[in-house]
Amino acid sequence: MKAIRSLLVFVLLLMAGGANAQFTDRFWAFGDSAAINFKNLNNPVPDSSVFRVRGTCVSICDSLGNLLFYGGTPNQTIFRPTGPPFTYDWGFLINKNHNIITNGDSLKGLEWFNEMTIVPNPANINQFYIFTAGVTPINQGFYYSLVDMSLNNGAGYVLQKNVQLHTFQTNDCVTAIKHGNGRDWWILIREWSYTQSLNSYYLYLISPSGITLSSHQNIGKSYIGGGGVSIEFTKQGDMFYECVGSGLLERFDFDRCTGVISNDTILAPIATTWGRIYWGLALSPDDSKLYVTTMLAGSSSDTSYFVQYDLNASNFLASADTLLALPKDDRIGHVKLGPDSKIYLSCIANSLDCGFDYLYCDTTWNNINENLSVVNYPDSLGAACDFQPFSFYLGGHRSYYGLPNNPNYELGPLRGSTCDSLTVGIMDSKSELNALAIYYDKDWGIAFINAKKLKGVNFQFELYSINGELIKQESGKLNSEYYTKNLEMLNYTTGVYIVRLVTDKEVLTGKFVKR
Repeated sequence: MKAIRSLLVFVLLLMAGGANAQFTDRFWAFGDSAAINFKNLNNPVPDSSVFRVRGTCVSICDSLGNLLFYGGTPNQTIFRPTGPPFTYDWGFLINKNHNIITNGDSLKGLEWFNEMTIVPNPANINQFYIFTAGVTPINQGFYYSLVDMSLNNGAGYVLQKNVQLHTFQTNDCVTAIKHGNGRDWWILIREWSYTQSLNSYYLYLISPSGITLSSHQNIGKSYIGGGGVSIEFTKQGDMFYECVGSGLLERFDFDRCTGVISNDTILAPIATTWGRIYWGLALSPDDSKLYVTTMLAGSSSDTSYFVQYDLNASNFLASADTLLALPKDDRIGHVKLGPDSKIYLSCIANSLDCGFDYLYCDTTWNNINENLSVVNYPDSLGAACDFQPFSFYLGGHRSYYGLPNNPNYELGPLRGSTCDSLTVGIMDSKSELNALAIYYDKDWGIAFINAKKLKGVNFQFELYSINGELIKQESGKLNSEYYTKNLEMLNYTTGVYIVRLVTDKEVLTGKFVKR
């Protein structure tokens, strides 16, 4: 028995060590049809995508660096078969063939910068959760969708869409970090408000049992507003840095086993009249240098800057070394550590192009938006970091502000910790019920209806008025344990509606209000 137990522990640890290599971050899709292929880390090359996005973009590759799919929120009007066109307030998923994944449109989102991320489903190697945040008051909440890339002959299918986890306004900083056991994941979000001063963090655990709200903590500096937020974890995930548009720059400790956030340290206070405000940040591979994009609050010049800070310096703020400055309408965007251990910087040329900073005119092509800037040796201080502005040619495509909000998929288990085993938490997890999840979006006029863990094969969908009148009915065969439906409600009157889903094995009911 002892030998069997030892063998089991060995196998579990082996699985934990190999789990971190299943997925990688080797293909970036961003900007105006731009992409970078990092499959050869010694020679990344420009590629292409079907994107035209100002900000939010995500992607994931297999262990060999082959693209699986990517997603984002577009800055263009897309027409759909029924109902009005989607404009600015939806997300979509694109497969490796650069086609929209079936049922992969109309994901909640609003063309911000870090409002979406992709997390593998620990229970199924072919499935992936896509988490999205509603950042503005008219588009608020926190949601997930689930895609299975083994369906449709590898072209993918979205099994669940826009399942609402929270209704509050969520900061533009959806961040994922792998659990200390090397298999599960944490999702970190922050609540925000235009009227209340908040320091409220929510942490979700993604495990084979599903998605559970693990904790809610109030920690760090409270502030009002601050939708433009970036969070960056250290290489091992034991700390994270956060910058806010109001100028606040903080550091926190993070426990990958328990999800506890602690030891808040303010590196830069909320901006005064002429203080810096921070836009994006990235850490050097050895976590000794912090790179930020910033501008001066209240400055009439609107000059934006790319700055290196030395985290080992006795005076952090005094260690600022400006690597690049762009005046007036040209703007420095986001910054991201690449899988090749170099840091990449995006910039936007003529931010008021065609009247607004969402889409370029077709004639706007120049050195700034046709290239990314690169820090070749980000662990080195000052000039030794070898910053090369506008040095990575995008192959005839253009950058905007955003770069991919991809987590560190290759992070392994926390060796020697209390949770360095895949057995931790398995027996403690509670099974999720196959409840009917309904989210109605009044702006789109669509009710997103989802169910999971269904046992039946045949289904019947029924929609009733509050008075019990059967309004709509359809039936079919389930292809999996999941059911999802986008129910168009544009032609229906306001009021309460009842949904009933009947299978061979179960009956699920729910209701929603059309406003």
